[in-house]
Amino acid sequence: MQSRRAYTSTGLSAVTVAMIWGLAMSAPPALPPPMPVQFAPDTHISVATSAIHDFVEPAIAASPLDPNNLVAGFFGETSKLASSCFFRSSRDGGTTWIPGGTLAVKFPDDLCADPALAADPSGTFYYAYLDLSPGATDLRVARSTDGGATFPESTVVVASVTTSAGPNPDKDWIAVDTQRNSKYRGTIYLTYTDVASGATRIAIVISRNAGRSWSAPVAISPPVPFTDPIVEVAEGSLPVVAPDGTVFVFYLHANQQTMRSSIRFVKSQDGGKSWSQPGDVAADLPTPGEFFTLDDGSPGFGTDAFAGFLAWSYPTAAIAPDGTLYVAWTDFPQGSCTIVVRDGYRPTPACVNSDVRLAVSEDGGRSWRPPVKVSDDTGQTDQFFPWIAAHPSGLVSLVWQDKRLDPDNVNFDLFYTNTGDGRSFLPNVRVSTQSSLGGHAGFIGDYNNLVVSGDSIVPVWNDLRNPSGVEIFAARGTLVP
Repeated sequence: MQSRRAYTSTGLSAVTVAMIWGLAMSAPPALPPPMPVQFAPDTHISVATSAIHDFVEPAIAASPLDPNNLVAGFFGETSKLASSCFFRSSRDGGTTWIPGGTLAVKFPDDLCADPALAADPSGTFYYAYLDLSPGATDLRVARSTDGGATFPESTVVVASVTTSAGPNPDKDWIAVDTQRNSKYRGTIYLTYTDVASGATRIAIVISRNAGRSWSAPVAISPPVPFTDPIVEVAEGSLPVVAPDGTVFVFYLHANQQTMRSSIRFVKSQDGGKSWSQPGDVAADLPTPGEFFTLDDGSPGFGTDAFAGFLAWSYPTAAIAPDGTLYVAWTDFPQGSCTIVVRDGYRPTPACVNSDVRLAVSEDGGRSWRPPVKVSDDTGQTDQFFPWIAAHPSGLVSLVWQDKRLDPDNVNFDLFYTNTGDGRSFLPNVRVSTQSSLGGHAGFIGDYNNLVVSGDSIVPVWNDLRNPSGVEIFAARGTLVP
């Protein structure tokens, strides 16, 4: 940049020079370009307890105090009747993982599900999960103050009520305000879908004292009538916190009958005391959204009502340090979905050529750019289950499952890219070193996950390279200057 003296030597007035100098000094920093990334070999972080097993739905978080301290969680079978939520920790940025234990549940044969992880500014980790007992589902949060080595404390945050009035929690996610300039730093936001009183709605509970106590549940989206079979639903909520402390909650509003969906959001600028009316990130999307099936290699896929494996269009979101919002999901702009009715039963639509798409807002959600395709695949294979995370530099990393390496569109791998502006992307990188076998899928969970911490980019994902069951893998990536 030229000095102020260099400008005045041109004969410009002092006032003009001051204006030019002020504009130059206040210009926003340049957005980072896409950056190359090198991934280390995969690491298997789940351990089978039987010959036939499934471990799914990984979550991961990093300590703000120590970027090398990561905690991952997932759930899986411990017997024919029960499932547990597991945890692993790392002290070297995801290169190696230390086995942990399982989280507390009410009864020994309860099902534990839907893990979600976050850490507060002091380095305390919070692990949210569902505890499913016969006839009831409780939403719990466990705390770890030793870097994820143990989670000795677990609190019921939302207790299920057996009447139709609820609450009846499902599909939780957790976030902590770690922003240095936020008045609400340290606040914990836990969102979930409440299935009660004949409707689904997004609800939230909040803690302002490190998880020792929680607010009463508050609905933050309008109720969507709940029917059997499901026609319309609000589901898949995810909270993220902006640099100024504004909290955004993104969720899916899906209609299985019209097979159109919207990605919506609400926000709070007062630490969760009040909430905006819902706005649209993208409306009338070409996807059934709540759930659909993808090709598992079955000869009856598209004609047999029960062929294919389940996938979803839940949103994932990240906020860059300058406040830019990024939201990704799965839909079918170039694909299609087919309903196959069998014996009067209307099952999940069979869909082909799914794409991961990304929308960006630079004005706090007041306006959104049209969604763009994330992958550079030029074929008609499926991309699905994305997750995104923002770096301190403003770079945004994205991962997703991808079938492009299989001409039959059955087997899948984890792929990666990054972007600094939501327009140009790094040529896609394969992360997994071995493909998952889609023909053995059935159910592979609802989501993968990703964290960026220090110089590490660490995705965790549902992997089916072993036909005996789904396993959880992780890999550490490093940006290449």
